[in-house]
Amino acid sequence: MARAKPKMCIVNPEFVADIAPLTGSQTEIMRCIGISWNSWIKICAGLPIRLSVGRRLRDRLLAEAPESAGLRGRFSHIASGIEIRRRAREVNFLLPANTTDETSRSMPQLRSVGRALKMLSAKRSGLEVGVHP
Repeated sequence: MARAKPKMCIVNPEFVADIAPLTGSQTEIMRCIGISWNSWIKICAGLPIRLSVGRRLRDRLLAEAPESAGLRGRFSHIASGIEIRRRAREVNFLLPANTTDETSRSMPQLRSVGRALKMLSAKRSGLEVGVHP
């Protein structure tokens, strides 16, 4: 029996700059916001991540919102956790990712946050994206 493909999402690229100060090193990112370095690289590149990872990231970030100047500015006026989660959905923190098996296989191998950010910048500029291993 074939295993079901996990649901995927993309973290809204507008939030990447707000999240970056909270990430720290490869070991700190798991402790602070509960995602792996590889997931962070995908987020920086605007690539899909598993929906469960995106939800965990969103929930932990919103709990840490007072610590981050960027997130504090977006959510400081909201007091309750339920309201913060609702507001995060309203501002589209997680975007749907329409991936097929073909697009999953064609995703570039990214090994650094720098390459991921260059890829995202190129995507936004409408340039052809080419990442070399």
